[in-house]
Amino acid sequence: MRITPFLFALPFLAACAGAPVSPGRRASVVAAPESIAKVAPISVPMAPTEEVALSFDRDIWHFEGTLTMPSRPLGTRVPAVVIVHGSGPMSRDGTMPGQLGLGFGFEFHVYRMLAEALTKNGYAVFRYDKRTCGQFNGCSDKGFSAIPFDMIDSAFATKEYVGDALSAMDAVQGFAGVDAERTFFIGHSEGGELVPLLLSERPTVRAGVMLAAPFHSMTVVLEQQSERLRWAHASNGNMIRAEKEGLELLAAAHSLTEIENGTYLGGLILGQPPGLWASWLDIAKKAPFAARDLDQPLLVLGGGYDYNVAPSEIDQWELWLSRAKHGQHRVKILPCMTHALNCITQPDPTRVRDADIGHQIHGELVGEIVAFLKKNQH
Repeated sequence: MRITPFLFALPFLAACAGAPVSPGRRASVVAAPESIAKVAPISVPMAPTEEVALSFDRDIWHFEGTLTMPSRPLGTRVPAVVIVHGSGPMSRDGTMPGQLGLGFGFEFHVYRMLAEALTKNGYAVFRYDKRTCGQFNGCSDKGFSAIPFDMIDSAFATKEYVGDALSAMDAVQGFAGVDAERTFFIGHSEGGELVPLLLSERPTVRAGVMLAAPFHSMTVVLEQQSERLRWAHASNGNMIRAEKEGLELLAAAHSLTEIENGTYLGGLILGQPPGLWASWLDIAKKAPFAARDLDQPLLVLGGGYDYNVAPSEIDQWELWLSRAKHGQHRVKILPCMTHALNCITQPDPTRVRDADIGHQIHGELVGEIVAFLKKNQH
């Protein structure tokens, strides 16, 4: 265990009632043809699975992305998904080396692998580089080479990610091979929190999927993460690190409480300006109410092995959505799934070894998503 900070068939029904035969008279017999000509199947030209470069602009920002198109009959339009990123400087691939308190020992490309899995099931999937991903932080070799620090509060505010995702959906719905009437948002982590707000802004989008999305604000989530991080380090005998990093997260949670109360007068919190946190806190408060009032259905999935967003957060979504307007929401926790959406097969977290950590998106997760999308695309 590594510790890191952070055909169709034609039914021939032969109802053959012949003419009545007089007594003593033989019925004539018609010989069957020696062979029946077979109708050759019609060959339908197919377009191959392909990755298409797709970009869009919003204000001063230019976003580069990849639209993965499934194999399909030429000239047809397919349903499509827009992936909404989690927190941090996420590229279109959504690369994660692990989760809080647990390193995988390899880089796991969450969004790329999710796109590949959904494309195999007939869905176009669009993923783009988040505005926090650029040359200035080494996340991408494109985008801005520098961001003025005094601009971060406004430029990287969570509300801006909502606008970016809506613009991404506009670009996808305008793409020639996509059926604009069968589109979906899939958000991960912080992006999952945004899905109810995105659906409320785009009622033509059929449904939304929230993956590993917290129910409470980061004030509560940081407190939960503090406990998990302390446990992870302590279970490996690193008591000093457990105490130090656990207290850092608790202090950050206390600062966020002050921001919520309007009494915070300090500086950066976990390296980020207060305004950025204030925007995230505001969105987190709005998300549950937006979810409750939606006309579109939601699928909320979490992992029992998720150290970043505790399973109790998913339980809260289930309780809350049980009283929602739509009534067709689905909430489920997948026991072995991590925050990176792969599976750890070792049920004892203190005994996890390299061979226990999955290198693919959890199969049950893909099955749940595909079943939900198919149910809601007509």
